[in-house]
Amino acid sequence: MANREWNPKSFFRHLTPGALDVLLEWASVELVLDGQGPLGEQVYRAWKALPEAERVAIETKLLPVNDLCGPHARPYLERLALQVWTNGHAHLVEESREWSAQDLAVRLFIADEARFLEAHQAHALDMMEHLTEYYGRYPVTLKPTAEAKAAMKLAMANYFRETAFGARCQVEDFANEEKFALFIYHEDEVAPFDRFNDKGVVEPDWQRPVVRLAAVFQFETSTLLVKAPRVTEREKLRDLFAQTFIGDPAYFEDTSKSPKFCFDPLRDDDFDFPVRGFDKIEEVSIVRIVAKPASRDVKRVTVEMKPGFTVLGVRALLEEHGLNLSNDEIHGVRLQFRFEGKGRQRYRTVSLFNPNSSNLNDTERDRVIRRYLKEWGIDASGRRSPVAAAAFEAAAQ
Repeated sequence: MANREWNPKSFFRHLTPGALDVLLEWASVELVLDGQGPLGEQVYRAWKALPEAERVAIETKLLPVNDLCGPHARPYLERLALQVWTNGHAHLVEESREWSAQDLAVRLFIADEARFLEAHQAHALDMMEHLTEYYGRYPVTLKPTAEAKAAMKLAMANYFRETAFGARCQVEDFANEEKFALFIYHEDEVAPFDRFNDKGVVEPDWQRPVVRLAAVFQFETSTLLVKAPRVTEREKLRDLFAQTFIGDPAYFEDTSKSPKFCFDPLRDDDFDFPVRGFDKIEEVSIVRIVAKPASRDVKRVTVEMKPGFTVLGVRALLEEHGLNLSNDEIHGVRLQFRFEGKGRQRYRTVSLFNPNSSNLNDTERDRVIRRYLKEWGIDASGRRSPVAAAAFEAAAQ
């Protein structure tokens, strides 16, 4: 996951004077304010006036802090506050509920940098989207060893040597009670990047950018979530993970035979996305359907709809566009979940495509959605229902 955009002007403007004093003391810098305009503007100008090397070094360390100032990161900060301020500083936990996310992130980072970076890594992992999912055939207990991690790194390096990628790679891991994750950094193909040479002339600079792959194994569901730009690397990661950490090369289901999702419930006029009140979901709407109509001349049709239609209403709307959900193959759907609350944060739009692709991540809200997909029968993991290879090929495009 890339870092959130660093905007020092915005970052410092949202800090209270108290949090700013703590931050500057940690950074061991003294800013010379010019007394003109709001404090945040003065701080920004003074910050930009620091020597570039010193400023960039501090800003690099603050990137994880900036990442956890986002709207989805507050729960991670609150859990971290309970860990950092339990002994002798319990009053800070209570006080912090009134602080902004910026103030809270800065103070926690300075109070316990090591724990903060662990929380940042967990947040980055949970927020990954557009993952390919592989369902395990049976429950397993993973105990990754140093030898297994080294073997994984060697196997990936050997694989890269046989491609146009660079052979250098680095493997990192992360684990908690819910998941085990591997991050594989490797050199991409050589590509030209424009730069100015010593004479001020733009010329190509041939480089190998670093690409990050990820494989996340969820213990509860025995599911491997893989993030990689190409199908070949996704399947390589899946196969090596099964062989190296589970000891069963055929552990994950073949998605060409067992689809991740089953959209049959959407063919039922009476289906209405039943939910429980305590999950605080007000409405679930179908807002996009991708399907293969009966005509051989049409590869697939995508229809986007406004939220609020019942399943019966969606079917009637699709019929106007030549689609019949009773018979046509459904390759993918997009569902909009509207939760209680105000503002845009109350909405979560989920994209599901066969054979095994979604934009679901591992936040608390998405875990609720995953449970409902199982209950509704849309998540068909573990079923052995074969589907036409052509449908999978089309959905994967």
